[in-house]
Amino acid sequence: MIYALHPFPRPPAKTGPEQPLPDIRETLASRPACQNERAVANTLLLDVIVDGLHDIGVPFYITHCHETHGDLHLSVTAAGQGHEVAAGDELRGGLFIRNSETCRFETLVCTRLFRVVCENGALMECEKEQSFTIAEEGAPPGDWQAQVKRIIQLSFDQEHLRWDFRRFEATTNQIIITPYEFLLQLHAQRLIDDDEQSAIQAAFQENADFSMYGLINAVTQTAHHHRASDQWIRAFEIERLAGEILRGDHNLRAYEFAMS
Repeated sequence: MIYALHPFPRPPAKTGPEQPLPDIRETLASRPACQNERAVANTLLLDVIVDGLHDIGVPFYITHCHETHGDLHLSVTAAGQGHEVAAGDELRGGLFIRNSETCRFETLVCTRLFRVVCENGALMECEKEQSFTIAEEGAPPGDWQAQVKRIIQLSFDQEHLRWDFRRFEATTNQIIITPYEFLLQLHAQRLIDDDEQSAIQAAFQENADFSMYGLINAVTQTAHHHRASDQWIRAFEIERLAGEILRGDHNLRAYEFAMS
């Protein structure tokens, strides 16, 4: 279910008045407390997040806040202080957090860059300090609350983010002849399925941005569609894949791109 995180704002509604949403902390407070000793309780995590967001000193929006059966997905995006990659195409800093009280997946807090023009995001884990993880089978470390607040601060720090903005900007100069073989490789590694391969290829061609930047955005566009279909775990995986492509984990072969 989609929630608000009071007292913080949601993005402005595109059409008509904004529909009110229940506050997630009020909703969770009425439920039985989490009994899993290995898990971080969502109520406690959200309290830490709210404290951390109060301290960042820049305007922001709660872009996604979704919880079901103890699985929490939350993303926050700066409302300003963006970086213009091209005319009318702006990237902004932000934050992504996910947690499972049943330990279905790892707890993750990491930087998320948000592309304003198409409302897509990529998860940034290029550097060690950009993310904090608690494994499914691991116990939360004693300093986990401080670690969460540290990532929150870094995710909205313009000086810290400038290298990530430059990484994205550099991809606008990497011209791709075709992503077809690259997508086949991702499919063979089971990183994307048949439908996602087709959707990424179609978005790449439709957007007519034949660069690595265009390919990364075609990938994140697929994540956006997954969220719209309430497939939050898969949307996370695709946004992480986009960040890995930017990092160079899944490089195209040399003859498939050339510097313009």
